[in-house]
Amino acid sequence: MKTTIIVDTDVITEYLKTGKGSLPGAYEKFSMVISAATLLELLASKTFVDESLGQEVKEFVDKYFVIKEIDRKVAEKAAEIIRESEVTMATALVAATALVFSHKVLTNNPGEYNGIDGVEFA
Repeated sequence: MKTTIIVDTDVITEYLKTGKGSLPGAYEKFSMVISAATLLELLASKTFVDESLGQEVKEFVDKYFVIKEIDRKVAEKAAEIIRESEVTMATALVAATALVFSHKVLTNNPGEYNGIDGVEFA
């Protein structure tokens, strides 16, 4: 059984834009989830404003990822993270999801998670 990781938005956008990056290797090695916040970031991107591209992104997400919803426990943890560190709400939600579900984070920008205790990287 594969270990589950949570994938940050930057890893997915890099792959969708270039066809390269760490995502293909991660797919071979891990089961992958994303935060609902990551889905929001992907769908809100002006890169995918074209309806057909937006649909392709949705189909890509559905094929390769399980979406972790933002429940009360994740929201409370994200709020704690925001109070204690200077990160965006999206980063806090990814980190909180990772911590609540004991997942490592796959990101191209580990520095975004500075000051968040307990986050481990894939």
